[in-house]
This record gives sequence, structure tokens and C-alpha cells, in this order.
Amino acid sequence: MSGPLNMIGNITAIDEASTSVNIVHGTHSQLVAFLFLNIWPAHFGIPALLAIILFSKKIQRHGTFINLCVTFFIVGISSSLLAYAGKTTGPEPSKMLCLLQASLLYGFPPMTSVAAFMLVFQASSYRNAIVTLPIYLQMFLVVRASYYGREMLERDHVLRFWMMLISPYVAFFVAVLATAIIGAGSPRHVSRNRRFFYCSVESLPLTNTLTVFAAIVLFATVFLEAWAMVFLYKRYHALKNQGAKARSSLDLSMPIRILAFGFYLAIALRFGSSISPHGPVFLLFDLTGFISLSLLSIKAPGSPVPDIMIATAATVLLLIFGTQRDIMGVICFWRGHRPSIQGRLVVSKPIEMDYNKSSPSQGPEWPRFAAV
Repeated sequence: MSGPLNMIGNITAIDEASTSVNIVHGTHSQLVAFLFLNIWPAHFGIPALLAIILFSKKIQRHGTFINLCVTFFIVGISSSLLAYAGKTTGPEPSKMLCLLQASLLYGFPPMTSVAAFMLVFQASSYRNAIVTLPIYLQMFLVVRASYYGREMLERDHVLRFWMMLISPYVAFFVAVLATAIIGAGSPRHVSRNRRFFYCSVESLPLTNTLTVFAAIVLFATVFLEAWAMVFLYKRYHALKNQGAKARSSLDLSMPIRILAFGFYLAIALRFGSSISPHGPVFLLFDLTGFISLSLLSIKAPGSPVPDIMIATAATVLLLIFGTQRDIMGVICFWRGHRPSIQGRLVVSKPIEMDYNKSSPSQGPEWPRFAAV
């Protein structure tokens, strides 16, 4: 470890001019918007949401949802480092500061992709009778558990639980360390000028490796996500065939939130871009655990729109998941709090399945999806 640290420390003594070419062309107002979209959620919105979840006895969320919030907190703080130092404009910041920010931001895609996959992995593994719903990807957990009527207590899988929580940060640390070593070895390729809003390291092997790694994880995530939707559709169709009232048997609050994320992602993906601006690349975009992946060629690498669109992710997280009824009940405490199933799913009894059919041979009322 002393070698990489010494290399980073020696950057400040290097007097080489940056050879990075400016790619993104932005204005002062766009820079202000970018900083605002990163600063207010990371410094106010997300800490407030976490405080409500952690200290309120009326709200339950799984640790993987906390991971998601922490992820956006980290990227918000990382994106604000130049603002802390007063180096968002004017002369280039010090190589030490610039490499620190670039390393943290380059660790973001691997961390979020692994965190999202762990949400889905948990969803495909746990079948609790009482399940907390941290975020909509947990829908797979809810759908599959209720569909098959199996039970698996979380306390029996403590090691796996902690591995799921820690693994995103392992991926983050590896990416940060790799970026720091590469940037320290070639400080002239570390600059703010290249990406305008934040510092970056010009290294195609590095950025391509990060995007390919994240893409592989995200493909698995999307697969499980689609699987969950199939289960939900089959169960909803079975309820209609049995004459059940869909509105009372299946609360669509959770699917509606998913559609809201999907709509936003469709807009974001229209403008989004990856870290590397050269050639066909994987577009990585993570909103509150809903991962989308697109292969495209970047037509306008100089546009600031992708960075600004992606910067809105934390705000969207707060607007959609911070306005759930149980959370709003704590915020608007003067209105009183009515007991609800918000954030929980109760399976009253196992569902007997005929696996040769597309729907249960008999089954109780489909549990309500109050929310994540």
C-alpha cells in the first residue's frame, strides 16, 4: 500500500502540464445546476431520509436500501469536492485533489451495479413470511415468495446478508484504488478540463474495464428483473380468472413506482452517456436500484446534458421513495399516524401450486404491495 500512496503523494511535485483535451463544453449556469443537483441530496435530502428510516420505529427498510442511499450520498459528496476547494472554475485544481475526485467517481459504476445485483440476488433467495421491501427490485422477493409459498428466515443467513452489504464497497474500493494508481502513474492525463464538471482520468483501458464489469452485472440484474415481472403478471392473471377484485387483492402502488422509474430512465437513457466518450460503449445508469443498460454510440460527446441528467438521480430517488406514506407520516407527524402495511408483505399461508399450470391451483388473496 505504501507504493501507491507514495505515488499519489508525489503528484503534487510534478510540474507537467495536462495534455487532456476538453470534451464536455458547459456553461456557468449548467455548472451551478450540476453542483446543486449533487449537493442538496447528499447534504440534506438523503441524510434526512436515512435519519427517518433509522430512528423511526414505524418504518422498516432492508439494509440493501440503506446501501442504495449511501451510494448516492457518496457520489454526491464526491461530485462536490471541487466546490469545497473553490476549484470548480479558474485554474486547474491540484493533481492530488483532482485524482481524489476522479478515483471516487470512477468507483461509482462498479459499486452501484453490484449493489443493485445484490438487491435482486436477495430477492431471488429470500422467501420470508413477513418481508420488508427496501426498494422495487425487492419485488422479485415478494412475488416469488408469495407465488411459491416458501419460507426462509433471514436470521438463518447472516453471513450471506453481510456479504451482500459489503460486496458493493469492495467493488468500489478496487475501482478507486485502480484509478488512483493509473492516475498517479500518468498525472498529465488527470484533469478537470476534460469533463468540465468534474475531474477525470484519461485511460480507455480503465474506463472500458469498469463499464464492461458493470455491464455484466447489470445484464444479470435485468434478467432477474424481467423474471419478477413474469411472476407478477401470472399472479395478476390468476386473480382475474378466479374473479378476485384486482384493486383490493393487488395494490399497484409498487408497480406504479417502478413505472415511474422506468419512464424517467427512458428519458435519461435518451441523453445519457458512459465515462468513456469514444466509440460504442455501455451506458450505465442507476436510479434507486433500478438499473438500465443500453449499447449506443455517443453522437454528441461535448454535450453537458448527460452529466446533468445523471446528476438528477438522487433527486428522483428522494421524490419517489421519500414520499411513501409511512415516511410522509413521520414527516407530517401532526396529522397522526394510522397503522398500515407500508413497506411490508404478509403471506398468510403457503400457496399450493400446480407446477404444470401457469397459475396456482388454489390460493389465498394475493398480498397487497403497499410500497417498497
